[in-house]
Amino acid sequence: MYETEETSDIIGAYCTLIEDYQGICDGQIVGDYGTEVVVRLSNGIEMATHRDEVIVFD
Repeated sequence: MYETEETSDIIGAYCTLIEDYQGICDGQIVGDYGTEVVVRLSNGIEMATHRDEVIVFD
């Protein structure tokens, strides 16, 4: 599905999805693939989403 994970300083950062997924919107970024990131939600589900659909906290 993804070719190469990029080295990024946002991996490990906490984030919020702009649109919730099954009522959950808080999570942590666990992968960066350029225009998409992989987010581990607070309920343990990991999902890929476009970078512009996520608010990243510093």
